[in-house]
Amino acid sequence: MLYKKVMLDLKARIDSDELQIGDSLPTEKELIELYSVSRSTVRKAIEELVKLGLVETRQGSGSSVISKAMANSMSNLVTTKEMLADSDKRLVYKVVEFQLMSPDEKIASFLKIAPSEKVYFIRRIKLIDDIPSIYEDSYMPVALFPQINLLSLEGSKYKYLEQDLGFKIDGAIQDFEAIMPDENICTSLDVSPDRPLIRIHSVGKLSDGRIFEYTRTSLNPEKYTYQHYLKR
Repeated sequence: MLYKKVMLDLKARIDSDELQIGDSLPTEKELIELYSVSRSTVRKAIEELVKLGLVETRQGSGSSVISKAMANSMSNLVTTKEMLADSDKRLVYKVVEFQLMSPDEKIASFLKIAPSEKVYFIRRIKLIDDIPSIYEDSYMPVALFPQINLLSLEGSKYKYLEQDLGFKIDGAIQDFEAIMPDENICTSLDVSPDRPLIRIHSVGKLSDGRIFEYTRTSLNPEKYTYQHYLKR
């Protein structure tokens, strides 16, 4: 669809800082000439950028950039809260499920525990400026963290583990894939079932080598991107 090509090109210009926050988009007439498309196509593309929270349109003033997709560097393991520290965005953690359970063989294998051991299952939605942006399922060994409770999960999990419990996190092995969201994720993140999301499988390791979590995170690539610098 033509409008999507226009939208994606404008989004790329925003993400690359060619168009910065506060900048005005080219006028409707300029966009029609630039992309050789109709007025309705340009308007539909702008509407999509508005829906993504990247652009604001005001009657008589045109459209301007108000935000950009979050980008996380892959060179360091950082929390969402740390990533947003230098921005004015507000992060809220919403715990939608927290329970004790017996892991299946796959989860037990990730955590390097016996299937007979108990784990915490934690499902959280991270809202950024009140917009559901990150869907997270975590599994953590109960034997390692017997004191975890619901209140401790309503903030940065890594901060709680390191500062409150005294653990030292070494890092995580992460695998990425594209997925088609299921009904639950679509509802939670308000995304379309026909748009793929980024899925990250993460196995976290403490400084002493123990595995402390396995996490499955689903991200909307229109709201959240990863950057990786490859040195030759």
